[in-house]
Amino acid sequence: MQLNFKLTKWVAYEIGVHVGDGNMYSSNRTHRITYSGNLINEKNFYKEFLTKLIKRIYKVEPRYYERKRDNTVLLVINSKEVVEFKNKFFKLPIGTKDEIGIPNVIRKDTKLIKWFMRGLGDTDFSLSFKKDRKGIRSQPRLELYTKSKKLFKQVSEILIKFDFTFGKNAVKGKYKGYMIRIYGKLNLQRWLNNFGFFNPWILSKIKVWKKHGYFPIRES
Repeated sequence: MQLNFKLTKWVAYEIGVHVGDGNMYSSNRTHRITYSGNLINEKNFYKEFLTKLIKRIYKVEPRYYERKRDNTVLLVINSKEVVEFKNKFFKLPIGTKDEIGIPNVIRKDTKLIKWFMRGLGDTDFSLSFKKDRKGIRSQPRLELYTKSKKLFKQVSEILIKFDFTFGKNAVKGKYKGYMIRIYGKLNLQRWLNNFGFFNPWILSKIKVWKKHGYFPIRES
């Protein structure tokens, strides 16, 4: 794959997915990219949407797996060419993602950053609904947890740029990392207006919430 590869909105979206759910490994003759998600909630998103998108962008057929023992759905690309391209062109790390960040070529383009954020939102943000003063689950909350301080700072800067209000803090102990929390209806609508989602699980939750004005299903 040549480094003059055309950087489109779909590529920016896929890089957001990679930063969220992807991981790269390269050693000797093994060169692999793995994407992992929740089997129960994200099966269709992985099997239908992401499989087709990856094939369209990188011209490779990802292998699809379901690992029921730990409720995981996997997509696997075995390609030295794609691994090297992502590592060299986008500076995505091979191995641990503890210092992963948003590629500069995407960060400097407002249109591309919107698509990146959609990909990151679909894979690494969680959406839940918290109780209001009446005990009704009407208040949306988007959360991002990451081990990467770099990604934490960059996402915070993007949210400020797009006028979000949010909380953030360092997480200590066993799950050391960084957390961003985006509260409220206005902020959720701001996300939908600027970034949006493709993930059917997230979209279905929003649909139910909008229909009732609250989320009637208890969340685990």
